[in-house]
Amino acid sequence: MTMKNTQLYPFERNKYYYGMLLSVEDFNAEQRYMNDKRRLLNRLVHGIGVVCGLNVVRLDDQTVSVESGMALDNTGREIVVDVPVTKKLSMINGYDSAMSSGSNAYVYLCLEYSEGERGAAYSIAGGDGKAPNGRIRENYNLYLTSAEPEDGIDRVRNLCQQTVTVYSSDKLCIRHITPRYVNPMMPFELRIEIETFTKQFAAFSYDVQLVCINSEENSSSVLPVRFNEMLFDKTGKYTLVYKLRSTNVSDVTATLKADPAAFTLSFDKQSAPGSISGTNSVEVITGSVEDAVIRAGYGRDMDSLLRSTLGHRLYLARIDLINAGGTAIIENVRSVPFGQYVASGVLLSALQKLGGKSSDSSGEPASPKAPAAGPKASEKDVASGVCRIDLSSGSLKNKVFYSEEITHGLGLGSVTVYLGINTPDKKTVYGDAQIFKENCPQVTLAAKTDPSRGSFVIGAMTQSTVLDDFVDVKWTAIRDVDEAVNEKSSMRIMIKPNSLIIRPRENRYLEAVCSNMTNKTVRWSVIPASGGSIDQNGLYTAPVTEGVYEVVAQSAAYPEIKASIMVIVRE
Repeated sequence: MTMKNTQLYPFERNKYYYGMLLSVEDFNAEQRYMNDKRRLLNRLVHGIGVVCGLNVVRLDDQTVSVESGMALDNTGREIVVDVPVTKKLSMINGYDSAMSSGSNAYVYLCLEYSEGERGAAYSIAGGDGKAPNGRIRENYNLYLTSAEPEDGIDRVRNLCQQTVTVYSSDKLCIRHITPRYVNPMMPFELRIEIETFTKQFAAFSYDVQLVCINSEENSSSVLPVRFNEMLFDKTGKYTLVYKLRSTNVSDVTATLKADPAAFTLSFDKQSAPGSISGTNSVEVITGSVEDAVIRAGYGRDMDSLLRSTLGHRLYLARIDLINAGGTAIIENVRSVPFGQYVASGVLLSALQKLGGKSSDSSGEPASPKAPAAGPKASEKDVASGVCRIDLSSGSLKNKVFYSEEITHGLGLGSVTVYLGINTPDKKTVYGDAQIFKENCPQVTLAAKTDPSRGSFVIGAMTQSTVLDDFVDVKWTAIRDVDEAVNEKSSMRIMIKPNSLIIRPRENRYLEAVCSNMTNKTVRWSVIPASGGSIDQNGLYTAPVTEGVYEVVAQSAAYPEIKASIMVIVRE
């Protein structure tokens, strides 16, 4: 039974006097007064979230474990998990409805308060002979849901920033995060958090309409947003950061609106339907931003503050799933995915001594900074080197010399080659060498690429009579973006056989077939680690324990390219 009382005030307590007759209602009023006062303090002072423990871990492909710990719920009630609890996913409340909601990529594990009567007691009042229960035991419920949290679930961050979900589906989620207050002409950031829940590569584009805000790059009131997951290591979580600046206005509400008319979406280059919407509001003020946050924190009336948290769930974990033949297999578990933590006084004191650098204001351990917007060039997309071109001493003007064929190592396809001249004083000159006449060989450089061979040749033409015997050319080759995208989209790993049934302790060779990959080296692994072993030659050894395990082959050159099969170990 869940406690139904969420209205904690007005407060009323007993006024005792000598000879007072106390009834059941009087004793209940005493308990209610103490509980409601404490719970109101919990809600307004501490907030909602995990106080300690309650970490969720994956035990096997069907089971999770919740460590002991304590949390505060949305009505200020204390939830205590006194001993670790282990649950099969399919045995947790809400499993069927969560799995039938249309998205099987992940589910959320939530925690809620409950209480029930127990302990029969003797009644002197008689009655029907049935002994009433004399105790109320506080407990908890674990349940699964596919429901996403409401924006602003983190009350601490919500005071100083606004989070708006502009797109959400079972494959992709896009959130816009902006500060709530800025000063006129003050630079600030629009952070776009992206989560993908599919093995397909997502790509999208849209415009953000800016009112009283300009982009720092081009001073435009329209901000184009472009994202292609193929240009990133596939982690499933990405952050784009755009530099903005408020215009020279004051005491107005600036807005950032996602334009639905410009929205395009695709997965693996296949167009997909979808609609985007949402507006962030930024207050442009002339006073102190810190003072505005403090006024907002103290100025909100109590009723609206309490009502705003009543619908909030306590999310303990997000459980990523793999659909294997109609069976949900746990792929990964992430505890407290939305940062619902309650910082204790001890923790806050420790952070003050550290200068607050180890955590943000929510008490959640700080995570590494996400990369800035735009594609990142990995070491696989850039190559460089130095080529020495022999010259004839005393060469006349306009004489041409060529290098040997240079293999850049970026594979087949188009590349862009940048050339520079190394000077004797160990500097490099790019562009027209005539600008730097002193101590610089006077030659013009050019490169001719051969996409079919993955190579290029450098040509050097003298601009005047040259006395040097050679010129050292620094070259940098950068793979064209389209080539990188096309190569990644065509890369595949397939494991033979595609499924395996094996007896405990038996051995079997597995083969990883790599398609459209120049580097065919793979790294093998088994999930969980107790599910047997596999060497780098693909020899799998089954464990002693029967069960269903996952064997993964991952490209060494492109870690985001991988494949897996399910192995059933049984007698």
